[in-house]
Amino acid sequence: MITVSMLSFTLADFSMVYWFVYFQYYWFSELTVLKHISLFCFLVAIVYTAIDVWNPFTFNSMLMGGALSVIFLLGFEFFLLGVRHQTEYLPAFIDVSILAYLLVEFIDLTVLALMIWLTGMGFATSLWGTLVELVLNNIVLALVASGLWLTRAPMENLIQSMLGRPTEYLFLAFMSALATVYILFEYSLQSLNNSAQYLFFLGGVAGTLVIGLSLSTYMLMQTHLQAQHTQMQSQQQAFREQYAAELNRQMGVVRKFQHDYQNMLVGLGGYLEDQDYAGFRQLYIDIRSGWETSNAADLTVEDLENVPSVGLRFQLYHNYLLAQRAGVQLYVQVPEPLTATVTTVKKMGQLVDETLPALLPVLSRQQPALVTFELRETAKQLRWLLTFPIPKDARLDGHHRVTSNQGILDFSNVHENLPAKATSTLQLKLHWGQLMVALPKSDGRLGG
Repeated sequence: MITVSMLSFTLADFSMVYWFVYFQYYWFSELTVLKHISLFCFLVAIVYTAIDVWNPFTFNSMLMGGALSVIFLLGFEFFLLGVRHQTEYLPAFIDVSILAYLLVEFIDLTVLALMIWLTGMGFATSLWGTLVELVLNNIVLALVASGLWLTRAPMENLIQSMLGRPTEYLFLAFMSALATVYILFEYSLQSLNNSAQYLFFLGGVAGTLVIGLSLSTYMLMQTHLQAQHTQMQSQQQAFREQYAAELNRQMGVVRKFQHDYQNMLVGLGGYLEDQDYAGFRQLYIDIRSGWETSNAADLTVEDLENVPSVGLRFQLYHNYLLAQRAGVQLYVQVPEPLTATVTTVKKMGQLVDETLPALLPVLSRQQPALVTFELRETAKQLRWLLTFPIPKDARLDGHHRVTSNQGILDFSNVHENLPAKATSTLQLKLHWGQLMVALPKSDGRLGG
């Protein structure tokens, strides 16, 4: 077993834990407790290193002796997920943790093995050798983190799509089995005397696992992207068909009006010629009351061109049609192109579908029955503003309900389904109310 000084052990421990935690949350920016992930990783690494150094069993080669600090770290992270009601991310978080552990372990073992081979055991285990090793480790890990940047959007999308599905738990079982075998293998080799050469072999095993799991994840990601592309095409087709059906309906109304147009003019002209103004007025009222409007007359495809997600575009148009059929004029406004991540846009679409249709029966009884739906972005948030009329007797019942004689507008499900760091605000003015939902934007951009 290779031994180093306490200072070397402390520095190496801090560096490895920092990068381990960083890669744990690399695709889970919404799970971090602090705003800055680097600060969060720094604080966790300090606490872990302190516990690891003070733990009298750390330098015991037995598995449980060295694993107590790791158990404490993972227990703390799982506790945070539970407290913040984010346990649905737990299987995927464990998967990524295993991959992060193997990645950091592989790079550290490779660099250490090369240093022993090039400089000898004495220098590699000295303080200066540890410092050189840590510099190389940090350079390589920083390059890896930069190289993984483009995977954020597709990985985030993949994780969201697998939440709660059997595939997620099968992948978790597979990853856990590999990690258990590797850890047992690692501790067995470390217990050997004069076992410096085991680093080459163990590094090769870790590298093989990292490459294999990365390729497996990549293939899974590509399969998901292909399925998503097919789904996107299906949604696009459904959107076009629904839009075309409404336009055809509108054209039918126009054609019918063209057939009646001449008879209307003849009738109106006859009343004017006879100076029968009462008959003229009554015919005009009859004509005006018979006019029909189309559900597709106001919202067009061009109005939604600032929504890059086909799925959200289809959801907005579908809710627009539902509102029209319920007798509610819904004005959809997306003044600027949206740049939020796939996860953020998908969550916003879910909130819209779960909230708006249930409110339409009550909103249809308002005077006037019109609602403004607006999506706006800031540098850090995607905001949904829903502005609606309210009667004079409307009042705010708690934080999520508006009550009046015309019915109850219940927004409590919005608050219950909000992800971490998201906020909802309901306010009432003299004649109108407004719901504002703000979702934090992740660092990645839309991937499709």
